Amino acid sequence: MKKIKTAVIGCGGWGPNLLNVFFSNTETQLKWMCDLSAPRLEFLKQTFHDVLATTDYQEILNDPKVDLVAIATPVDSHYPLAKAALEAGKHVLVEKPMTASVAHAEELIALAEKKGLLLATDHVLVYSNEAQYLHNLLKSGELGELLYWDSVRLNLGAVRHDYNVLWDLAVHDVSLFYHVTDRMPTEVLAVGTSHVPGYPESMAQLHMFFDGPFVAQVNVNWLSPVKMRHGVLVGTKKSVYYNDQEASEKLRVYDRCVECDSKGKTTYHLGDVLSPFIAPGDALRNEVKQLVEGVRTGKKPIADGFAGLQVVRILEAAERSLRSGSQRVKV
Repeated sequence: MKKIKTAVIGCGGWGPNLLNVFFSNTETQLKWMCDLSAPRLEFLKQTFHDVLATTDYQEILNDPKVDLVAIATPVDSHYPLAKAALEAGKHVLVEKPMTASVAHAEELIALAEKKGLLLATDHVLVYSNEAQYLHNLLKSGELGELLYWDSVRLNLGAVRHDYNVLWDLAVHDVSLFYHVTDRMPTEVLAVGTSHVPGYPESMAQLHMFFDGPFVAQVNVNWLSPVKMRHGVLVGTKKSVYYNDQEASEKLRVYDRCVECDSKGKTTYHLGDVLSPFIAPGDALRNEVKQLVEGVRTGKKPIADGFAGLQVVRILEAAERSLRSGSQRVKV
């Protein structure tokens, strides 16, 4: 089969990862890279010698040979760039979050369906082998009824001026949560604080509420002196602890729980701890494999436009909660 010809718009933070994976994949050909910084492009040309470079994304959209455009620019530009690419007949991968509003996400989905094109969101975490294992574990019922999800994502990172830490960091955990559990909250509550005058929230807690006893929360901030990427998912039968920073054994399954009888008496079940073998793999390469299949066959990848929309729904509701003084709001 012919290679899928790709282009990357935005060669800053995440862009080089996309350049590398498209450049090295045997089923894709990296044809274009675009960035507003000409010096940045000159630097990248040292690695990607034969790849065309431009500061004008319209050159990419005017190239009839380009099949797939990946957009890795600031979130406010996702909607106009993705819309222009879809209107030009290109399949599109958009960096997370897909858009800055639900309305724009819905419009992109409708446009992609009208054009018969692939629209995907770069929720790269959901393509990891660990995420797939956890997703299948939940589907099997081995954990029992879910009680709560608690995740932490902290680092000493760049304090952004354009959007807050929920849109920057919590999007990772929310996308993972949505994929693994297949659940959407009915309400959310967000609490945040800005530590830099004139800048958005640099730390925040997002609480998600569902029908029934299940609850979920995400804790994120840019100010931690240590980097943390971990969480727990607790069920009535078993629980899972995951740590994305571990080189191996990222998941541990605990056969431990609290049991209550009809009279409210509690006992503790303390069983084994399992570190399941999960084949090593590269999440971004897994994602590109699904994108290639989607372009060729029309099959939607795990993180399609709808998944992107659902994550934006949660983040937009969290933003409303922040602006309301941290009240619970409906999703």
